Parts: sequence; C-alpha cells; structure tokens
Amino acid sequence: MIICITGMPGAGKSLVGETLAKKGFKEVEMSACVKEKMAEAGIEINKDSIRDFSLNARKEYGNDIVAKWTIEKIHKLPHKDILIVGLRSADEAKYFKSLESVSIIAVIAPKMMRFERLKERQRADDPANYSDFEKREEKEKQFGISSALEHANFTIRNSGTVEELEKKVLKVLEELKKLESAQSKRAKEPKQS
Repeated sequence: MIICITGMPGAGKSLVGETLAKKGFKEVEMSACVKEKMAEAGIEINKDSIRDFSLNARKEYGNDIVAKWTIEKIHKLPHKDILIVGLRSADEAKYFKSLESVSIIAVIAPKMMRFERLKERQRADDPANYSDFEKREEKEKQFGISSALEHANFTIRNSGTVEELEKKVLKVLEELKKLESAQSKRAKEPKQS
C-alpha cells in the first residue's frame, strides 16, 4: 500500500506520518528524490539550488517528474507499505492517483492554528511572524498545493488533540485496508467472457 500525504505547513502531516510509521510504513520524501538527482548530477545542494533544480526539471520533463522519480525509488525498496511525503501539486497528485496502489490523504487545519503550530515548532524554515507565514502560504499555493488537496481520496481535519488525530488516521488506514482487500479479491476472481 502506498499513501501520499499532502497539506499546508502546520496542518499535521508529520504527526500523520508518525502514526503510519508506527504501523510499519516506510517514509519516502519527495524532496529526497530531488536531492539524489542533484547529487548524481554533481550539483551543490542548498535551498536555492533545490528550488531551481526542481523548477528546471519540471519545465524539461513535466510537472509530475518528481512524482515519477519517487515511484522509481519506491520500486527499489523492499517495503510493502510506503508513505510518500511532500506531494505539492495537482500534476503530482494526478500521476499518483493514476497508479492502482496509491491513495492520497489531505491533512487540513484552520489557518491560525497552523500558524501557531509553526511558531511553536521553530524549525529553521518556519515563519518568524504572521507576515512570513502569509508569504510562505502564497509560495505553497503557487506550487499548486491547493489543487493537490482537491485530489485527495481522504481528508483528515486536524483541529483537536494528537490522540484525536491518531484515531482519525487509523480509521482511514482501516478503510484503505478494506479497499485493498476488496481489490485483491476482485483481481483473483476468474474473468468471465
């Protein structure tokens, strides 16, 4: 089973990822696939070069190229259950949805709640103030993350406790397992002519 997670910064994607990791999912970051391609090409890896390389790759190979690189990487892994982190555009979402074994989960949360979470978390790329937060929101929207959210198979609203979020994730996972089981059963049925 392959699950992609998408959502705006501060929505709770990492917490969803942690919950799925406890259930045996191997995490694959789309940005890591970009960095691997850059390393292969001998390109120095920094914030600006990653952005430039990603934009140029999309212009040359199509807007779903990073998704394709990610799937290539996944096919080389021994793991059955994979979690893809970093889905940010409609083209990537459409590519993933075209694959039979991939589902997309959108994680959403109120804007002010996301801002407060980012302030508390204090990662290096987190906004220092609300103005920075708005600029980051705009960049994410320009990348197409709003469109990616629209392609989700499931949407999880994360506006409560961590425990509530975990319950929601496990409920979605159970639903996905049922769907996977039904698909597997249909695939084994003899074809009628």
